[in-house]
Amino acid sequence: MENNSTWVEAWGMAHARLSMMSFLSAKRTLRLVFNTAIAGERARIRLCNKHSAYAVAVGCANIALCDANGVIADTQSIRPLTFRGKAGLTLPPGGSAISDEAAFAVPAGAHVCVSLYIEKGRLQSGNCLDDARLLCAKGDVCGAAAVRHKRRVRDFLLPQVNKLLGLTQPFPIPLFQAVELLNTEGAASIQCFGDSLTQQGFWTKFFDTKIRALYPGRYSVVNKAIGGNRILRDTSGRFPLRGYYGVKGLERVHDDVFACEGVSHVILCMGTNDYFQPGSISAYKSEFASAREIMDGAEALAAMIRARKIPVIGLNFVPTGLGADSTPEKNALRRELNALFENSDAFDHTFDVSTPFASPENPDCPPAAFVGGDKLHPNDAGGRAIAGAIDCGVFE
Repeated sequence: MENNSTWVEAWGMAHARLSMMSFLSAKRTLRLVFNTAIAGERARIRLCNKHSAYAVAVGCANIALCDANGVIADTQSIRPLTFRGKAGLTLPPGGSAISDEAAFAVPAGAHVCVSLYIEKGRLQSGNCLDDARLLCAKGDVCGAAAVRHKRRVRDFLLPQVNKLLGLTQPFPIPLFQAVELLNTEGAASIQCFGDSLTQQGFWTKFFDTKIRALYPGRYSVVNKAIGGNRILRDTSGRFPLRGYYGVKGLERVHDDVFACEGVSHVILCMGTNDYFQPGSISAYKSEFASAREIMDGAEALAAMIRARKIPVIGLNFVPTGLGADSTPEKNALRRELNALFENSDAFDHTFDVSTPFASPENPDCPPAAFVGGDKLHPNDAGGRAIAGAIDCGVFE
């Protein structure tokens, strides 16, 4: 291993309980397909079963270069992945694992696929992201050039639920936690740590495009957000899909950021749910947090990250006044939070994403053209506005 080599996440995600979107059957091959912004000489993967009540047995795993559809042009280039020298492993409930490293030369900008054969277990731990594609096929076809994707019944239902509720919920990805590359070119990851504003990917994909154009091969942008996540509290006992909103940010940062090597910056974009959820279907009124309490939590989180010599970029709180659970009190609390944020010295850099995301007529509300059907989360136009407010010169 060269002295200047560093393990860097080319792709990764935070984990929560997938609840009703979990994968309930085994004897399936899962193939994860993503595009890497960084190069590598070797590869390893991380698997996570932290939020599952079931053991999961993986029969075999491999990694390969492919096209955007997950098709491998040369099956001879497939590299097997082992776990402590063995082809497979069993992850107990709450368990995690990292594979042995494998020789795997990959250039920046290439598509990569990781295939797993699931022999046994229910896959309940994962997340819903749109920065990777998941193919699912019957039987062990890890070594096949192409995987014939078979959609599940719930995969057909998800778009209908999204349409009915005005959501833009990506498809679930279970078990995979990270794909890491050994980079010898000085690359590093930018970790985006947040809630559904980040998790749904509308600003992160435009931010990623900017970073790739400005710093080719230098940074991977990794989405470590969980929908509904709060800084101060875990998923509320009131929420029907227990665990889906994940463990509080002050706790999960240890697994989702501090366990990673090669981290250059963390972008912190969360706290909205700490004030927006209480009194809704998601959380009891008794879980109310004041602006000072939320800001104290955000500053404590930033301090934990900076203590590890990782610069923290803070994004302030975008308007949520069109959301179904909005109230005048919550709008006022958001304004108070932004005032505290503006005067905070807890971050290395801060960016005002609230102003470009706000309607000129009513700064408590986003323009209708910036949000999706739920009138809360950004669409592509809103994502561009948020990403455009981040000065990428700080990554120089």
